[in-house]
Amino acid sequence: MGVALTAGSGFAGGFAQAQPVDPFEQINKRFQERKGAGEDALQSLQDQFQVKRAAMEEQWRKREQEIEQRWQERKREIEKKWAQAQRSTQKEWVDYSPGNDSRSIVNFEEGTVEIATLVPVTKPGRPPKEQAAAAQEEIARQLEQILSEKADPKRAILAGQMTTNRGKPVEAKTAKAFVQQEVLPNLAVDDRPMESRDGVSRIKVTAKLKMTPDHLKKRAQQYLETVLAESRRRQLDPRLVLAVIQTESYFNPKAESHIPAYGLMQLVPRSGARDAYNFVYNDDKVLDDDYLFQPAQNVELGAAYLHLLMNKSFSDVQTGDKKNYLVICAYNWGPGNVRKRIMGQYRIQELSDSQVFALLTEKAPEETRNYLKRVTERMSLYEDLVGP
Repeated sequence: MGVALTAGSGFAGGFAQAQPVDPFEQINKRFQERKGAGEDALQSLQDQFQVKRAAMEEQWRKREQEIEQRWQERKREIEKKWAQAQRSTQKEWVDYSPGNDSRSIVNFEEGTVEIATLVPVTKPGRPPKEQAAAAQEEIARQLEQILSEKADPKRAILAGQMTTNRGKPVEAKTAKAFVQQEVLPNLAVDDRPMESRDGVSRIKVTAKLKMTPDHLKKRAQQYLETVLAESRRRQLDPRLVLAVIQTESYFNPKAESHIPAYGLMQLVPRSGARDAYNFVYNDDKVLDDDYLFQPAQNVELGAAYLHLLMNKSFSDVQTGDKKNYLVICAYNWGPGNVRKRIMGQYRIQELSDSQVFALLTEKAPEETRNYLKRVTERMSLYEDLVGP
């Protein structure tokens, strides 16, 4: 049976007519799909970053707790004998003997070494001869211990910085003879014994020694090769790096502060050290104190952090003294504070170098003002050491 097709129908009447496709709508649709996929991928990366960051923050929080717990345990042991336990600072390296009977304090700013020992006594007054001999032995042993301590495998911390009256270097192997010949006659003995928490009565015997007048320069020379290499690598003025080290720690590789910050350039694990390590090794990592106490590693990251301040935080400031002043303040105060409190409120680009220096010494916090003055003044101390 035939199928009648009404006039004007044909296939067009039997099927819906296709609507014309808008090419721009198709393009927009594909764009939106890709945009959505991109946003999802970006959100995924951000989520991963936040998870990793939170994990590292937790890791460092635990590490900080471990460091503090370790110190508190050490402190309790020390204070069984000593009235108060002392801890290393930016300028001082404090060290105790294995049994906590002796303590040495090396002041890297003043160039002094104080060694004290606690001698058990059975009655008030100055210790008898055998107890004086025990004090001499303890002081010699503690002096030998700090003279043997190395900043790294290649060099002792105090190498060449202590001499006899005849100008000969005092080394670990000569410490006992040095104490007997030159220190023993000048020992200071407390008049009264102290009652220790462990119930033993002890009297303190102290030796005060001086380092060589050029002790600071000798330590600077110890780390000069590393400083020069890292300065070339990061296109920095080595005088700036050396002046920062002096101001931060007086070249004390054992330096630490309450922040906490560690080592020659006083790097903070969760901020400056982390940024620098990520820049150098492309690995976001929170470092511990042991890593930052190593001079070569500390200077590598300290120089890298200065480079980041120069070339990222203040890339919009022309190279010269003006930029140096901002970087020096940022090293102490933080780049965010400098940009917000100084560059966000004053037209730095229109000011001269001297005007920027004057502005910073007026508007920055007192600690940062003093820091800027010290670093800039000390740069000139290293001109002869660094050379042209």
